[in-house]
Amino acid sequence: MIYLDSSAFVKRYLEEIGTDVVRSIISTPGVIASSKLTYPEMLSAFMRKLRAGKIERRRVHGVIERFERDWHYVLVLEFHNGLLQIIKTLIEKYPLKAADAIHLASALWLKHSAKTDVTFVASDSNLLKAAQGENLHILNPLDGTK
Repeated sequence: MIYLDSSAFVKRYLEEIGTDVVRSIISTPGVIASSKLTYPEMLSAFMRKLRAGKIERRRVHGVIERFERDWHYVLVLEFHNGLLQIIKTLIEKYPLKAADAIHLASALWLKHSAKTDVTFVASDSNLLKAAQGENLHILNPLDGTK
């Protein structure tokens, strides 16, 4: 199972370093999972690119439409009370931002609940170190390393 955080997922829609890796991951048969938090994070990333002049207005609407169509095929993990203790433990153990702790806790909850291996895909080296410290398989699309 693959868990994409928003720093990796956004590469499917916007040409960046790592786009080819993320597109390859998504095109491989299997389950793609992400937190419900990813939805607003993705919209925010698209609009930041628009405001910075890195994407045209007419193109951003198409990107958002494509993302929303794809979203229906993602196993969306809800932010529920069962994550709170995991988040607390992660924040005490690692120097994580709140959103990163939510993503990592979601992936750990998925691994435990589904009783399967989860590959955690993110572009944030600090977050990936924490994921590796929690015994998740990791993949950084910036360099394709596991």
